[in-house]
Amino acid sequence: MTTRTPKFLGWLTLDMLVFVVLNVFLIAKINHLGRLSVIDNISFLRIIILGLAAYRAANVVSNEPVTKPLRSAFVDETKVEGKIVELPKKSGFVGFFGTLLYCPSCTGMWLAAALVYSYIFWPNQTLIVALFLALSAMERLIARILEWLKK
Repeated sequence: MTTRTPKFLGWLTLDMLVFVVLNVFLIAKINHLGRLSVIDNISFLRIIILGLAAYRAANVVSNEPVTKPLRSAFVDETKVEGKIVELPKKSGFVGFFGTLLYCPSCTGMWLAAALVYSYIFWPNQTLIVALFLALSAMERLIARILEWLKK
């Protein structure tokens, strides 16, 4: 997060409230539909796959060039130590949303929730998408390990 976070405390509180209320509603709806049993039988391997998928999806949204058009309305490009970096806009909803997009952990919570609910309703289809993301996450992690070993 940036040092501008205190300006967004109201928005961040609203974000947490929306996240909790939406999850309570969806869990109640899923329970009413009798779909919670899908989670009862989830294997450890599938949890790892979904976890790696959430990690990679959050990283793609927050950092990768392919999603720069998505972030562009919510961040400003600034030169820091000779590098051009994206920083969230300074105020309002746009700045708050830029702060969330810029933060892989924040984005990851929402994407993880989307993966869980997708898995509950469409387990096989979600697993296919999650496999692509998980394999990409593994590739990125292996590349970082190899870079570290070269140093």
